[in-house]
Amino acid sequence: MFERFTATRWRVAWGYLGAALLLLLADPVPGSMVSGLPLVVLGEAVRILANGSLIKDKRFTDFGIYAHIRHPLYVGSGLIGIGFLLMARSVALAGIFVVLFVVLYRRTILREEEKMERLYGEAFTRWAAATPRFLPRQFAPGEIARYFTFRRAWVNREHEGVLGVIGLVAILWGKYFLFA
Repeated sequence: MFERFTATRWRVAWGYLGAALLLLLADPVPGSMVSGLPLVVLGEAVRILANGSLIKDKRFTDFGIYAHIRHPLYVGSGLIGIGFLLMARSVALAGIFVVLFVVLYRRTILREEEKMERLYGEAFTRWAAATPRFLPRQFAPGEIARYFTFRRAWVNREHEGVLGVIGLVAILWGKYFLFA
């Protein structure tokens, strides 16, 4: 039963629930909005770079940002979440976020890595041994940019994430102005 609720397809639904809780429990002020916004922007930038390099289900992606970090999409999502937590100023929301993020993504990451090992074998194993999961040891912006295309980011639907982030930021500012 638990596995059904942590399945990959449920991450989006949990994200909508998280957004609703964010809006309900948030108590934003200008200082919290300004302090959280850079992390939200950084997280979305990481996600755009990752989706702009990712060739889903057609080729093993070990280039671009994936040459430096195994799970840039999840890192980007985590940064976005932390940024929104700073904006929201809610201890309850922070607790919910940490528990859900760890539970959902831990299982997802392990399953994804098992799948990649089955599909790509030794190539994946070598890459995984040399590439950190979350914090890059090195960073080469030129190498990352060389493999990035906006077309791939669009095909991988990251524009939907951008619109969601913009919408949540706007709603939080609206909540501050309407209820402050």
